[in-house]
Amino acid sequence: MSEAVSKLRLVFADDELPAREKLTHQLSLMDNIDVVGIATNGKEAISLINELKPDVALLDIQMPEINGLELVDLLNHQPLIIYTTAYDQFAIEAFEHASVDYLLKPFPIARLKKALAKAQQQLAQQQAVIQVNNGSDKAQYELSDNKLNKLISKSGERIFLLSPADIKFIKSEQGNSFAHDGKALHHLSDTLDQLEHSLSSQNFVRIHRSYLVNVDHIKEIQRWFNGKLMVIINDEEKSELSTSRAGADKLKQLLKI
Repeated sequence: MSEAVSKLRLVFADDELPAREKLTHQLSLMDNIDVVGIATNGKEAISLINELKPDVALLDIQMPEINGLELVDLLNHQPLIIYTTAYDQFAIEAFEHASVDYLLKPFPIARLKKALAKAQQQLAQQQAVIQVNNGSDKAQYELSDNKLNKLISKSGERIFLLSPADIKFIKSEQGNSFAHDGKALHHLSDTLDQLEHSLSSQNFVRIHRSYLVNVDHIKEIQRWFNGKLMVIINDEEKSELSTSRAGADKLKQLLKI
């Protein structure tokens, strides 16, 4: 494992003092965890995460004013998310938010370690993709009549030319963009906002703050909770991507459904 992900920088948020004390103790027993911030409510969590830019955020779901599910959409920095709660009815919505894991209180330290190990593995995979593409100063594009014809990504001495038509979807994790072509992830330097604009004429639609989807590669759409949709991609894994409510409206309007 690379040095960049050998120790996870972590922020956690919980409005209950006993829960914070227990979690502080559990995390203090783990050599691979560096707790850089502790929040007592959703507003504090947003400030700490945006300022400290942790690798992982452990978020209690039920907090006053802004809960753990709502605050994720208000973040400028996107860490990996692990939700904690005493109520299992939030499980489906937690995974809709692309969380790494969901811990049901009271959880033993072994269960916490398992969740953090998943986060560390996911972070390591992201770092590996980024390092492979470190030869690129910036993703570049071949433009013709304002239409994005190729995504270009450099990997050392190699240059990969990706056809937008072959890309299933592009996701954003921890401020990095990854194009998925059904076989591999390709790191792109531009943000999802920039890619959304560049790919607007190529049948890509922003269904969520973290997902840009090629409509031509949508296999199925299912109605989901709270006005959202579940989009199933036509790759081997049949990747499932949840929309936001705004993303669902945008997709319905585009497809006239």
